Amino acid sequence: MTNIGNSLDSMYAFRGDMVEQLEKDLFGPGGGEGEILDEAPLDRYVVGVLWPAEEALQEEPEPDSAESDPVDSASDTPVAQSMMRYPTSMGLTFTVDSKLAETVTLSVAGARYIPSDIPDATPADGGTRRRTRAKPDTWSRLAANPDDIIHSITAPGTKTRDVAPGLQLYTLTRKPRNGTVTISAVLRNTLASSKGELRDANAWFQVGITVTTEGAALVDRGAPNRLGDDADLLSADLMYRKARTFGIGHGCAVTWDTTGQVVTDRIESTLLPTYEVSRARPGSVDDDGIDLRMSTLGHASSADVVAGLERLVESYRSWIAEREAAVTSGGTDVPESLEPTALQHFANARDAADRIEAGIALLENDPEVFEAFQLANQAMQTQRARQVWVRNGATGPMDEGLDQTWYPFQIAFVLLNLPGLADAGHNDRDIADLLWFPTGGGKTEAYLGLVAFILLLRRIRNTEAIGVAVIMRYTLRLLTIQQFERATMLLCALERIRIGHGGLGSRPFSIGLWVGRGGTPNTHDDVKKALRALRQGTEITEANPVQLTQCPWCGKAMDDSKYSLVTGPAARLRIACGNTACDFSAGLPVYVVDQDIYEYRPELILGTVDKFAMMAWRSDVRKLFARDGIGSPPDLIIQDELHLISGPLGSMVGLYETAVDAACSVPITGTDRMSRPKIVASTATIRRSSAQIKSVFDRDSRQFPPPGIDPDQSFFAEPAPRDVAGTRMYVGVMSPGTSHATLLVRTYGALLQAAKDIDADPAVRDPYWTLLGYFNSLRVLGSALLQVEGDVRERLGVVSRRSGTTARNLQSANELTSRVSSAEIPRRLKSLERTVDSGAADDVVLATNMISVGVDIDRLGLMTVMGQPQSSSEYIQATSRVGRKYPGLVVTILNSARSRDRSHFENFIPFHQAMYRAVEATSATPFAARARDRGLHGVFVSLARLLVDAMSGEGGAVAAPQHETELRALIDTIERRVLASSPDEAEDTVEQLNAMMKVWIDEASSRDTLKYQDRKSAMHALMVEPGAALTDIDIEYNQTETPWPTLMSLRDVDAESALYPIRMRSHS
Repeated sequence: MTNIGNSLDSMYAFRGDMVEQLEKDLFGPGGGEGEILDEAPLDRYVVGVLWPAEEALQEEPEPDSAESDPVDSASDTPVAQSMMRYPTSMGLTFTVDSKLAETVTLSVAGARYIPSDIPDATPADGGTRRRTRAKPDTWSRLAANPDDIIHSITAPGTKTRDVAPGLQLYTLTRKPRNGTVTISAVLRNTLASSKGELRDANAWFQVGITVTTEGAALVDRGAPNRLGDDADLLSADLMYRKARTFGIGHGCAVTWDTTGQVVTDRIESTLLPTYEVSRARPGSVDDDGIDLRMSTLGHASSADVVAGLERLVESYRSWIAEREAAVTSGGTDVPESLEPTALQHFANARDAADRIEAGIALLENDPEVFEAFQLANQAMQTQRARQVWVRNGATGPMDEGLDQTWYPFQIAFVLLNLPGLADAGHNDRDIADLLWFPTGGGKTEAYLGLVAFILLLRRIRNTEAIGVAVIMRYTLRLLTIQQFERATMLLCALERIRIGHGGLGSRPFSIGLWVGRGGTPNTHDDVKKALRALRQGTEITEANPVQLTQCPWCGKAMDDSKYSLVTGPAARLRIACGNTACDFSAGLPVYVVDQDIYEYRPELILGTVDKFAMMAWRSDVRKLFARDGIGSPPDLIIQDELHLISGPLGSMVGLYETAVDAACSVPITGTDRMSRPKIVASTATIRRSSAQIKSVFDRDSRQFPPPGIDPDQSFFAEPAPRDVAGTRMYVGVMSPGTSHATLLVRTYGALLQAAKDIDADPAVRDPYWTLLGYFNSLRVLGSALLQVEGDVRERLGVVSRRSGTTARNLQSANELTSRVSSAEIPRRLKSLERTVDSGAADDVVLATNMISVGVDIDRLGLMTVMGQPQSSSEYIQATSRVGRKYPGLVVTILNSARSRDRSHFENFIPFHQAMYRAVEATSATPFAARARDRGLHGVFVSLARLLVDAMSGEGGAVAAPQHETELRALIDTIERRVLASSPDEAEDTVEQLNAMMKVWIDEASSRDTLKYQDRKSAMHALMVEPGAALTDIDIEYNQTETPWPTLMSLRDVDAESALYPIRMRSHS
């Protein structure tokens, strides 16, 4: 291997060398065409092996065989034999245009390894008759070099050819259909081994088939889509119309030139399929008159800003018109059946252009809006520059960020949302805007721009404005913490602007972290206990106040000594870095304690969706919605990673969203309408988003940017050239004759050792040094953790001895899963940023879906995926964690015992060239019977505590009889929402609510001690924790009598079981 310098090309070369080393280790030949092995070939190579037939071997079960697929033992066709536990065959199926070719050329490859004490001459059938288990000293590779076979496609039927002693080529030519002929070509090992024989000598290795035609005659054999009227499927079919399938593998994958041609002249089997996915990048504009730098938009005159932004819209409109004309005039390859879909895409784009233009007009005509827009740009410029400076070590003078610029899609998204944010009565408040952009494209900056704008606008309009303005919601702790650090930097920038402005009031801009599952402390008492424990060296796993480990403004490291409780009237947890040169040395505008968040009502709250179950349990939550009469309710709700709001969690979120929406809504003066909060969501992977948004948020939706007619091309997005942005290479490995666990050890060993051995500069090596392993379950991850500590270390010794190098010394594996405490997560994320030349970079990090969203660490470039994830969305999201800045490498270790994994392997290229087409539809059913049983009473109580003043306090439950009118109005509120999203459920929902209200009123009338919760006596409580029903036989899960088991977290959808130790008394 040659020395690799420091460049993008160097990283491609390094990545290529890693794949080559992996192929040599798993497939071979590792020592070249004439290699001689000093170990058994079946131990040396585990991929691309055709085993000798032996019935006993085929019956050997796979571990976890409950997940295996039964094989019909009566079926002895070569295709069926490719699916065996120890496959004796492999092949491919392809289709030929009979008008373009009458024959195909089949080229076959394969090799055997002959033990050292067996003469070159072999029996006529190619097999050996050695009956001993003694291991030979060496094995010599003997390649089969058969002549190419010219196969006629005009004669249907089967044909078997001996291409080498012990190796047959089986072909099945089907009858012509619609001018095409489909052919299956399968290689079959005809050698057999009896018990006691050396199977290795009768196995075939490095097998393969290549199919060629004289002219391009191999055609797409993708299944015809029955799309019906599903708009999403029609859209995907339009976008990926050039993604063709020229072959399907049987026990292997098939590869071809994927440049998008209609026909091809060559396909070949592969046992290590690879596919390179280009990164999408934000679109650029060539017009010199369009200046999207934040410094320009933040300081130029209104006329100049408006003129530049109008040119952006004009360019967008021209782009739409040109492509629409091309489609309608037949100047594209869009088939007639998909023209209506293409035209709908362009109509959606024109609607987006109209909305962007309306935002620009608002800037021109409303001075307050323009001032807020300019100050928001200044804040974003400072935040961006500060972020770069801190990431680079916070040393030396900080760049002012004069060249920091918006991507066109980011500023366009901000502009189209301005009218809905600035006008509480605007119709856009009834629209949820979905920001759809590939992972790593810059979605976060787009909605941080919206956050800055609305916070500033509220202060410009009212310098004494109080209250939460924006709620940013996430589903995962890891995602929340990472985004909290970025958002905190923006709030610090806004606070510096407020101090220097003079017209934005005296109240500091601040941010709060409001998360569930004990992530942060609830009270100051919790803080005291936590800080005391930390200072005594005790590790705490819950309610840890130390959420920021680095000052977001100056970059100084912060531990628990930087956290202190301030007493007196302004009691709070103060977080101060102590750096006298820092603008926030006296304290950051950050709140991480629930008690402080309720008291100080930070303008921006980052929270996890599960926390909103506390609306029913804590009266203080109403302060966040200004329901105590102080301040204004939130104007903007941002839901990140919308695709995760699905299934049971999505149903609960949608149900409780009824209360959130009502709490944020206020009457519009002079009308009978209500002002609702603006909803903005983001995702990179979703299908049927309109239906999901309607179910969860009760709003129509608009996707931005609207798609064009090709993937990643929408004016605002474009495919990045390979020499500009690193691609992500996917590699598939599957080994039917080896356990899934062993294949992991082999793959990890090859990749980890290659990352050490390949000669390269540290900067080139660094992206591939840390192996990020993704797992679908904690059970499999736990097993892998033990393997990394044992088997993988041993394997590194084997691999290094072969290559004549020293074994890589592994540190203990890091872990990012739900088993890791909230306190530990920030530290582990920081450790992922350590580079090779620091001497402390992680070697192996094992993770579950916790890392599938929000882990934005540029240096990561190497990932393995243990088994195909359950959803394509999860696969796309998880693998997008690597290759964000540099060329990425993803190796998917597929389990041959699972039919789904096998299918993904055999269709590796077709799947990866159109991954987003495979994204599954998401769903949420907030008002389905099961969801109502679990959460409807919690929503009813939440609404009462939020909206009925006399019922908000802990003792307010007993006031139900006096406020029956208000309770009936709440039922009407819920009914309106059900009618809008799930009309079929409306009658049952109202009936259930009426019965619930009657129980509540009856209980309050008969017991003047009724409270929402009573820790001393559940019989005096309206609600109890869900687990109480497990330990108290008098508590039922239905709501026919109190107390009602009520969710305290929206994740706890299912009832939990508890285990208790019982001391057994011995009777003698």
